[in-house]
Amino acid sequence: MIGCTLTFGVNSALAVSSTPDLTDMVNGKVFSMVRSGNTMYIGGQFTRVLHSDGKVAYAATNLAAIDLTTGQGIPTFAPSVTSSTTTAVVRSLAVSSDGSSLYVGGAFDSLGGQPVMNLGRIDLTTGVADPTFHPQVAGGIDFTIVYGMLLSPTRLYFGGDFMSVDGKVKKRVAAVDLTGVLDPNWKASAGSKVRTLAFAPDGNTIFLGGRFTAVDNVSRQSIARVSTATGALDPWAVPAGVIETPQQCFSFQMTTTTLYAGCGAHPNWAAAFRLDNGTVGSRIWRFDTVGNVEAVQLNAAGTELFIGGHFGTGALQQKVCGNVFLHGLAELVAATGTIDCTWIPQEAPFGSNYQGTWQFLMTDTKLWIGGGFTSVNGVSHRGMARFPLLP
Repeated sequence: MIGCTLTFGVNSALAVSSTPDLTDMVNGKVFSMVRSGNTMYIGGQFTRVLHSDGKVAYAATNLAAIDLTTGQGIPTFAPSVTSSTTTAVVRSLAVSSDGSSLYVGGAFDSLGGQPVMNLGRIDLTTGVADPTFHPQVAGGIDFTIVYGMLLSPTRLYFGGDFMSVDGKVKKRVAAVDLTGVLDPNWKASAGSKVRTLAFAPDGNTIFLGGRFTAVDNVSRQSIARVSTATGALDPWAVPAGVIETPQQCFSFQMTTTTLYAGCGAHPNWAAAFRLDNGTVGSRIWRFDTVGNVEAVQLNAAGTELFIGGHFGTGALQQKVCGNVFLHGLAELVAATGTIDCTWIPQEAPFGSNYQGTWQFLMTDTKLWIGGGFTSVNGVSHRGMARFPLLP
């Protein structure tokens, strides 16, 4: 659920197959994916990991681990994420740089049997929830949930729908130290839900995306930039009127010069904005869709932008490249925002269900997707799938 700054990899020129290969999957939805070494941790709403043939592999309640090489689940890692008051869900994950800790955010009151409130930590050496890390995140307007997280060497930043942390007023975005203690000096606040956070290329600021129209009581529609040190609002801004209201942004990717965003409400779109050249914050291009764009992912070269969401899986349909439907996935030319007709996989189900792709994770050899789909290109892939990168 976290945006990132582009780095160039050894396979930066590779294309992506339109046909996903067979992997394990889940019997529900995947909202978040994060990598640590050769393991991918997935979070969402599910109770089972399934083999590629649909047979049950093992029980896993909303959190699981996948071997990135084999594509198979790791049954020794399955701490349950549950709630006694609502339908539990994992919406965000972050892993420490040394691979020792997995931070878990969402809507729940128990993590691996430990009582927590919507935000917790798992010791990856033991697979056991850390009983000492338990910030009390509460007071959501719709319902309390942690949608996005961002981890630095000294702090965990997180955003969502909440109004307090450990009994202190914290409006929808906050920071704790790595012991879980609230940082009272980090002052950012948002007027409505925060859905995603991403470090800016300068390392000194953080981009917030969400449903808000103001941050720190200053006008900011859906995208804002704040200080990593203090949370103070940064002068960078998308010019007034460029993003319509109501609107919310779900996902960011960045290069040193460009912010790419996936957003949705009315209208729905992926767009590129200037960071440090031309008119700062001005829009470079926008690609409109008929449903939310909830995930964006740059290829390693920064030349292609993969977008995912529920566009074309809801009531409205959209055709591109002559006569091809968009159903939850597409590829855009990053410089121009024009559709790349070589990669338009078809997700199902579609037709007034509002399911689709909600997360990307790219490795040197694969592009993984997570979401609420049940098949891709007519082959069963429930909740997640991976596409091989091609020479």
